[in-house]
Amino acid sequence: MSRSTWHSILLILHAMEFLKSYKKDLCKWLSTMDAEFIIDKCEDILTAKQDKAIRNQKTDPGKISLLLETFIEMEESTCQNFLKILKKEQTHYPGLQQHFSKSTQASSSPTVYADCNSTVDTRKVTNVRGIKDLDMHVIVQAGSGNRSGMNVSQPPPHAEVVATEHSHVFASEISNCTIDGNLNMSVMQVPAPQASQCPGPSRPKNMTYSPSISSISDKRGFLKRNRTALVSQVKNVKAIVDDLQSGGCHDEMAANVNAQLTPQEMMRKLLDSATSTGAANALIQALLTHQKDVMDDLIAENA
Repeated sequence: MSRSTWHSILLILHAMEFLKSYKKDLCKWLSTMDAEFIIDKCEDILTAKQDKAIRNQKTDPGKISLLLETFIEMEESTCQNFLKILKKEQTHYPGLQQHFSKSTQASSSPTVYADCNSTVDTRKVTNVRGIKDLDMHVIVQAGSGNRSGMNVSQPPPHAEVVATEHSHVFASEISNCTIDGNLNMSVMQVPAPQASQCPGPSRPKNMTYSPSISSISDKRGFLKRNRTALVSQVKNVKAIVDDLQSGGCHDEMAANVNAQLTPQEMMRKLLDSATSTGAANALIQALLTHQKDVMDDLIAENA
């Protein structure tokens, strides 16, 4: 695997994390020339309304900042497409080109982060001749911490590989080797042990976990922490607005939300309107009613 290919894989694995971590630097790098240049390159992955809002900003830094904020709030696949555009156009931006050039230099020990229940595997085999068989089989045990990653409370600022929320990343590298026999790089996941090795509250056996609004102590904080996930995952926004309106929601707010073109834009408006504790309570209750699958996952992850 070449160095450039390795780096491309890392970018795809955590495109959104890259944009969040380097937002300040990207604003500086992309503002070194006319902001319209990079905005034009993104026309195919922006809605007409998003494109207009970005171009209406008064300054180039303002346009770039809103461009980045827009992609950070969109789906991971859209972030990946934006990152591909940045890599393709990097020659126009010295700072960006220098960053990609440094990042493609291979590291014998890449900086990795894996939270509890996640796995990162970055083993490397190099310059070996005449191996009869090479067995790199991996067994992942559900419910256990990962020894390969740095299990700390927050990811390092510029971690090269990040695995969170029960995700598994395998980026083994084999280069300049001669293998005469079989190559085994299979992965197997086995059930969790009887006693979880991860810290956190335990529940009695056979108890079904059914999240409710009482599971969330800080309603406004919950909406703020999970804004990106709610914007990208909640689809039944009109039903949520109807529910809120029937419960006393202002007609003007409902009209502003319904005027948006996509569920993502509607959800952003809805979240922006939840500025009081009462509004946050009502919105969370409506989300539990009309988008329970999304809320169940988010409440479980935040527990």
